[in-house]
Amino acid sequence: MNIEEIALKIEILERQNLSKSAEITNYTQSALTSKVKKMEAEIGQEMFKRTPQGLKITNVGTQYLKFLKLITQEYDEFLQEIGSAQTNTKINFGTSHTTIKIYGASIMNALQTNDIPLDVDFTVESSTSLNEKIHHTEMDCALTSNPIKHYPELNYDIIATETFEVISNNSYTIDFEKRSPVTLLVLSRGCMYTRAMAEWLKKNQVPFTMKEIKSVSSILDFLQIDNTIAVLNTKLINLYNYSNIHYYELPQLNKVIETVFIYKKSESQQCSIFQLKQVIESLLEDPIEQS
Repeated sequence: MNIEEIALKIEILERQNLSKSAEITNYTQSALTSKVKKMEAEIGQEMFKRTPQGLKITNVGTQYLKFLKLITQEYDEFLQEIGSAQTNTKINFGTSHTTIKIYGASIMNALQTNDIPLDVDFTVESSTSLNEKIHHTEMDCALTSNPIKHYPELNYDIIATETFEVISNNSYTIDFEKRSPVTLLVLSRGCMYTRAMAEWLKKNQVPFTMKEIKSVSSILDFLQIDNTIAVLNTKLINLYNYSNIHYYELPQLNKVIETVFIYKKSESQQCSIFQLKQVIESLLEDPIEQS
């Protein structure tokens, strides 16, 4: 029984939004589309109706969703009966659009492989929003770019030093000194990489419009358009094997960003939060530093 595959099907059927599911699961939207087609081929009927407003689950899809949930419920009950199930502590864990794509799958795999009793509920938002939510106790912890504002009651533990790149298609390189209008492609408007690049463009009086694209792979397609650039984490560029791209070395643009693990200094779930932090630390070569 592939319980992870069943969980993915449940996610797709419940959310009815492949773009949102792609963010959460770290699959590409095209990969999830293929899984929907495979589901429909297995059942022999459509799981979704395609409408102008997006996907809408069919009656058959609803019945199939109930069936999948029943399987997972019975599987959990089976584990409890044989004494293998553990009581999992629920952690509301936030990540930015970049960190979920770099670390999300590895974190979940490490939790499952090592049977760590944590039920991690991922929320994907900007670093500024995640920082605010932990401050207001709406979230337990987060892994994201180091926000500008630090609250005194929160810990900001440096987990990694990241770099980002400004890129375009090799066929459409840009001379910023001409100050021609450009389109800036980003994963999130609230990302610290986005903020740094936007400030650089403003400082150098380069007119720009910002276009938010959730799929990393889609950014490469948009770079086929003239006067278009993108700002992305270097690890993401390497992960998706981008080719035929031009890298820009821009004066006075600091392309180094710290990734931090944020949590409250006094927290009832601190033991579980430290467990999650240790899992993340084990995935990295450099140890977590305290700030």
